[in-house]
Amino acid sequence: MKTVDTDLVEIKGDELFGAKEFLAQLQNIKAFDITTNTELAQAKKQRAVVAKVKPFIKKLHKQYQSEKEAEFRTNNPEFALIEELTNDLLQDFDNEIKPYVASIKEQRLQRIQPIIDEIAGNYNVDTYTAPTEYANEEYWTQTNNPASKLDKKIVDDVRIREFEKRKQLAETAIDHRKDKKLKDTIKSIIDSIDRTALYDGNDVIKLLIPLGEFIKEDN
Repeated sequence: MKTVDTDLVEIKGDELFGAKEFLAQLQNIKAFDITTNTELAQAKKQRAVVAKVKPFIKKLHKQYQSEKEAEFRTNNPEFALIEELTNDLLQDFDNEIKPYVASIKEQRLQRIQPIIDEIAGNYNVDTYTAPTEYANEEYWTQTNNPASKLDKKIVDDVRIREFEKRKQLAETAIDHRKDKKLKDTIKSIIDSIDRTALYDGNDVIKLLIPLGEFIKEDN
């Protein structure tokens, strides 16, 4: 199996030393036809040798970029000042913009709350506190008024709550009916028992048939 020696190559300044020797080693490796398992194993090993060159190339490239950037910054000290001042200015603007935007969004949420209350009431569901999403720009006009998209969003959200409420009520009603049916079944079994009679196993099984039917229906 042919190998390559990455230790041959190094960067000094703008020059790449050992590149010709390394290239010669790499050019000496060739892919070949595979017809047996032995050749397959050899091909995989040879490919693994070549595959290791890729991260090595990436490492060299990164090293060169780091050295050139360091040189660039040394020769151009104004660049660091420009970079620092840009970041500082952006932060200064953010410190002014973000609190103001936050106050606008808070006002929007307060303005929209009565509309939420009204729509929720129309659908007979409990109202809810306006989520922060409702203050997003997509739901407001350029004149800072609620857009029709926001009304639709509120209606959609309220209808989801209405659906969940109906679902919960239906599940509660079903559970209530099951509880009542179970109680009625047990009561009918108790009422059918003759307290003075003697019962064998078959008699007990017959008495419990209604309860068994209830269990089957419930499953």
